[in-house]
Amino acid sequence: MPRKRKLTEKLADQILELIADGKTIREVFNIITSYTWQSFRKELINDDTLMMKYIKSKELAIDLKLSELEDKRKELEAKIENGFVDPKSAQNLVNLYKIITAHNQWSASKLSAKRYGKQAETITLRGDKEQPLSISWSK
Repeated sequence: MPRKRKLTEKLADQILELIADGKTIREVFNIITSYTWQSFRKELINDDTLMMKYIKSKELAIDLKLSELEDKRKELEAKIENGFVDPKSAQNLVNLYKIITAHNQWSASKLSAKRYGKQAETITLRGDKEQPLSISWSK
């Protein structure tokens, strides 16, 4: 059985850089075969500084993904406006783009709820003991 490799700062930076570039955990550890997700996860749990760097890397990956979506949207718009795509295909591409966008928005809200998540839909202000002021928004 091979000896477990120690997580060096250089290796941690390499892993975090791949994550920030939008690679999935599986992709990262298929690229870096000398270290495992299980070992990295244990390091994350035990090292608050590394965990904060990991969270920042995930947030950067979200920003990259959303930026890529914007680029794809602009590219699709240009193709439709210039007539490079027939109307039926264009509608299919728009529908596909909607699905991809919804999925990425959902993923972003799960990975960074403070930044991309839905805010509370009901706020209660306490002032009067008998009838508190309640403000709610409808969807």
